[in-house]
Amino acid sequence: MQKKYLLGFDAGTSESKGTLTDLEGHVLATTSAKHGIISPYPGFAEHDPIADWLGDLKKIIRSLLDQVNGQAEEIAAIGISTIMAAVTFVDENCEPLRNAILYGIDTRCMEQAEEINQKIGSERMQQEFGTLCTVEHFGAKILWVKENEPEIFSRTKHITFASGFLTARLTGNYYVDKYSASSALPMLDIKTQQWNDEFCELICPKEMLPTIAESTYSIVGTVTAKAAEETGLAEGITVICGTTDAGAEAVSVGVVKPGDTMLMYGSTAFYIGVTSEKVNGTKMWSNPYTIDGKYCCTGGMATTGSLTRWIRDEMAKELVAGEESGGENAYTALFREAESIPAGSDGLIVLPYFQGERMPIQDPKAKGVFFGLNLQHTRGHIIHAAFEGIGYGISQNLQLFEDAGVPVGRVTAVGGGTKSLLWLQVVSDICGIIQQVPEVTVGASYGDALMAGLAIGTIESPEAIKNLIKIKYVIEPNMENNKEYKKYKELFAELYENNKNIMHQLW
Repeated sequence: MQKKYLLGFDAGTSESKGTLTDLEGHVLATTSAKHGIISPYPGFAEHDPIADWLGDLKKIIRSLLDQVNGQAEEIAAIGISTIMAAVTFVDENCEPLRNAILYGIDTRCMEQAEEINQKIGSERMQQEFGTLCTVEHFGAKILWVKENEPEIFSRTKHITFASGFLTARLTGNYYVDKYSASSALPMLDIKTQQWNDEFCELICPKEMLPTIAESTYSIVGTVTAKAAEETGLAEGITVICGTTDAGAEAVSVGVVKPGDTMLMYGSTAFYIGVTSEKVNGTKMWSNPYTIDGKYCCTGGMATTGSLTRWIRDEMAKELVAGEESGGENAYTALFREAESIPAGSDGLIVLPYFQGERMPIQDPKAKGVFFGLNLQHTRGHIIHAAFEGIGYGISQNLQLFEDAGVPVGRVTAVGGGTKSLLWLQVVSDICGIIQQVPEVTVGASYGDALMAGLAIGTIESPEAIKNLIKIKYVIEPNMENNKEYKKYKELFAELYENNKNIMHQLW
């Protein structure tokens, strides 16, 4: 049967998405499937790999093919992305032994991260990796299971990343791309991009870890007969290594050349700036990129869209009820209340550290703060100040790019937050940056399909991807507001520094 399609699948924090394109990368169909976060204890965040990832994959394959009246045999290749550093423990049959432990929003392994830093030494950690081990990193999560669930660890044959779990279920082969592997501190040798024997001894046998693929779009196998029966795919479909959601999302909007920068507005925020070589001496993460031969600087914030969702759900319940009864979208109604609020929100400042914070403070014990409230403030002030608090954090992160010698010019904005032009405008005003929003904002699953096309040669080059991208909006900064925000950015930073000790006591 003639091959017609490229398939991309992305498993995110709260939903999975799928995209079907033609062989040249033009979108033919999209779909999504929602799933939740399992949180058995405070600070815990997990997914069920079978129900949440594999189950969603089955649903999405069927939905996409139904939309185009297509057959699984017509799919030429599949690319998969998932949330960063979701640690999955499986047996010899690739059956999960426990729920997967998610990325930075799961903070259970603070003690293990500190243990790693002490054993290796902070100075050597900085020399080897440019950063200390945190709850973000693969090694701390593995060590937590090793120390707290020894029976699980003793039965473990393979420890995979989330994307690697799915590609292993499809092909029987265990791989991880270099971009994803960058989160596997301290086991990864940054210089050689291979597993470090010395540091693996502290965490787990390196034989448990996946093979590091040469490229994100290296072909790592084909769909097996067993996987075809399990998923609805056809036996023999090409499977690429795959990557994390942010890396795939950046590719989906043409962030492929040095100087390109992506800002992702999701439940969390993530930034990627493409470079021609590794950048040293930065507080950002610098690692190989999803595009062959390129590097990137990356960073993220822990609470962005999840904060606006919390405000909507807890402070605008009548708007949510109205939407559920067929009325106006609750976000649209809520954000409209913020449109008339001036820059600085009449003295209200929000520290958006409701799940700790990643970059730039790297403090999992940080707390969210509403500071400066008075009786004249409204709900509109609260949501506007939340936009600003996130914007101040974004500004701090972009400054890390500048400090590292990675210029930030025009930024491509992606993610669900781009639906709010007010939010985009606030961020542009605070940061003094131009943001562009593409017409096609399908997200990571689209990037997965594009990289599948690169793997089999139906898409000629990364530059060809850039030519597919059309821009819908361009957000220019209001420089008068930018001047007003300078003092608030300073107060934002001072507010954290002056209160972090109290935050830590509340942990």
